[in-house]
Amino acid sequence: MQQLVFEYSGWYVLICLLVALTAALFLYFRTNEIPESYKFWKYGLAFLRFVSVFTIALLLLSPLWRRNNTKLQKPILVIAQDASTSVGDFLEKKDPDYLLQLNKMVDNLKKDYQVETFSFGEKITNGLPDKFSDRVTNISELLEQLSTRFAGSKLGGVVLASDGIYNQGSNPLYTAAKLNTPVYTIGMGDTSTKKDLIINRIFHNQIVYAHDELEVQADIIAKNLDGKNSKISLVEVNAGKTKTLKSVDFKIDKSSFFNSFSLTIPASLPGTRYLRIIASPVEGEVSKINNSRDFVVTVLDGKQKVLIFAQSPHPDMGAFRQSLGANKNIEVKTAFLGDPVPNFAEYDLIILHQLPAPGRNFAPVIKQIKDLRKSHWWVAGAQTDFKALNDFQDLNNLRINSNLGAESEALWNKNFNLFNGETEWPQKIDRYPPLQVPFGDVEANTVVQVLLYQRIKNVGTSYPLLTLGENNGVRSALFLGDGLWKWRLANFQIYENHEVFDGLIGKITQYLSVKRDNRRFKVTVGKPVYDENESVSFVGELYNASYELINTPDVNLAVRNNDGKEYNFLFNRVGKGYQLNAGVLPTGSYNFKATTSYNGKEWTSDGQFTVQPLQFEFINITADHNILKAISTESGGQFFGQKELNELYAIIKKSAALKPVLVTEKSSQTFLSMPLLLLLLLVALSLEWGVRRYIGIY
Repeated sequence: MQQLVFEYSGWYVLICLLVALTAALFLYFRTNEIPESYKFWKYGLAFLRFVSVFTIALLLLSPLWRRNNTKLQKPILVIAQDASTSVGDFLEKKDPDYLLQLNKMVDNLKKDYQVETFSFGEKITNGLPDKFSDRVTNISELLEQLSTRFAGSKLGGVVLASDGIYNQGSNPLYTAAKLNTPVYTIGMGDTSTKKDLIINRIFHNQIVYAHDELEVQADIIAKNLDGKNSKISLVEVNAGKTKTLKSVDFKIDKSSFFNSFSLTIPASLPGTRYLRIIASPVEGEVSKINNSRDFVVTVLDGKQKVLIFAQSPHPDMGAFRQSLGANKNIEVKTAFLGDPVPNFAEYDLIILHQLPAPGRNFAPVIKQIKDLRKSHWWVAGAQTDFKALNDFQDLNNLRINSNLGAESEALWNKNFNLFNGETEWPQKIDRYPPLQVPFGDVEANTVVQVLLYQRIKNVGTSYPLLTLGENNGVRSALFLGDGLWKWRLANFQIYENHEVFDGLIGKITQYLSVKRDNRRFKVTVGKPVYDENESVSFVGELYNASYELINTPDVNLAVRNNDGKEYNFLFNRVGKGYQLNAGVLPTGSYNFKATTSYNGKEWTSDGQFTVQPLQFEFINITADHNILKAISTESGGQFFGQKELNELYAIIKKSAALKPVLVTEKSSQTFLSMPLLLLLLLVALSLEWGVRRYIGIY
């Protein structure tokens, strides 16, 4: 259907006709200026003038030409294939022609449907896989992305081919409900239980203190190995050599065996300890990759003393005390403004809560803290004098208009790298309730890093919520907002523990209070343990005699594994420091040594790290078709075996949700965008001008 629409009333068209007719009659019939020999030409000229004036007047009404186009649209069918190694290993042994048959079915379906294909595992990619090498399976992420990508589209169905084993993400049964479309599942893999001994999980403190004890708990699972004996060992890895620290023998007394073992050792001297839990292999195991797990523990020198120096009592102080007090290696004291000034020299970290206070001279206190070069953490909110705070700290530029501002949630900065948080922290912190933040402009200085940004009314901003940095060898942090106690309470309400909140406070405390490394040349690896699919990164720093950061000379890096194979690299200069991405390295333990030459002196820095195999696909190797059947049942789809592709094809062809639909598209076009109309106007004006010139009328 086509329709002419005006911005103004259609009655104005009559006025346009009258104006055009009047202009033509007035010009050509009011006088006798046209020669007698051309008197019949005036009708043609009057018509051209009428057309020109009418067209121009009509364009002033902003007319639109609307069209409704109806066409038959193919329904969208998504086919997603699990590309994990657990599926690949099974297909290689049992059904090597499966992928060929799946591609043939897809080609047939494309004749009648708009088929979109994906492969999923560690990540989601377009198209069916040509190899099965992913070490992680995240089904819920796939379903989440499909629900977002095809929102508002006519998604008629989803075919999900998997063994049902997911080792990352949430339960896909809950995510599938968001699709609101039938999910047809293809059950792959072997559902029979294999003989296997597995280190399922390990629990340990990431930080312990010298001369304390380190306790490691390991959960062991054994399947179909009853009557067998094994041993669990805690091993230290150092420079490629291993040393057994403690072992426990155990007997597998049932077909489905589970037990938790606790191994305790002295924490000994400060430093980073690379440790490994090993379950001795048992004859008949289907896989030995899942018999060991690597982890790292940082041993700090002595207990840390933290002072909470506050303007007045506040619920947030309780959250700090409870969080820090949960760590037996941290001693927390509290003091208030107006009390005798504490001896700041006794403390490793000073938390300045709601300070400086309005109307109070805080300059002598902060001068004393900075003269002692003490790490400090500003926690500012409704009771803070922000004008004075802006002068005392160098992390943010503060232009606060009102201490009582908007409510803000926390938005994790993915580029933050001063310390490593747990992978699930950003998602879990995202569920924390909003805090009260001051209103105004907040801008982070260039030499600091923002850990959390403000997200106001679900819109991410560049305003920092939590900033950390170092200036002249003194580390500090600035948190803007009231209501940290809500976060700790919410953490328990949502997850039934305080792990994320306490872990975050602990990491920040560790960063701020750790004793400074005063070496003039140092190279550090991004993290002590990498997964085999992660790129290994390094950061280097070189200081001159005045302890100013420089990067004039080249820095070389040699990385050597246990077998003696060496990889050599040259650092890149970034800013005033050095950075290096060494790429993905084979699994194993590595030592590294960085060297440079400056002012005629050789400088070196060394360390170690581990690249561990991704074991997610080997912890559980028994296919779980029950979860696939549940997804199909709840969504109105159907479950099929991998040998039943023909049956699946027939069901899809009969599905009412996968029928073509009539789609009407509306389009509008302005007359000014119509070249033929503008050409008509140009021709009419030009022809009228030309004829008038020809017959001698100017």
